[in-house]
Amino acid sequence: MKLGVKDFKKAYKHVNIDQIENMQDELEDLMEQNNEIQEVMGRSYGMPEVDDDELEAELDALGDELCLDEDASYLDDAVAAPSIPTSEPGMESSKGDVPVDEFGLPQIPQSAK
Repeated sequence: MKLGVKDFKKAYKHVNIDQIENMQDELEDLMEQNNEIQEVMGRSYGMPEVDDDELEAELDALGDELCLDEDASYLDDAVAAPSIPTSEPGMESSKGDVPVDEFGLPQIPQSAK
């Protein structure tokens, strides 16, 4: 315990109570400035006070309105699936006399290579 007391005394020799009080005063001034800034930023200029419950109710009403909207014709093109192929892969195409490979792509003649 004597060693602990000795260490405390040594540590407190480096502590300046005036510096601590000055730092606390500065911190208090900064907090007051912060509160003033928050008050100024929170002012509403000519705007009516908005209630969070009213906003939530309006948002819910908009959501209900969107759910009830059955006319989603603007989505028809995006949701439309491509047509089902009528022939099996690898079968020749009926588009002229161009032979096609197993993927339906035109084959390149050997002489063109």
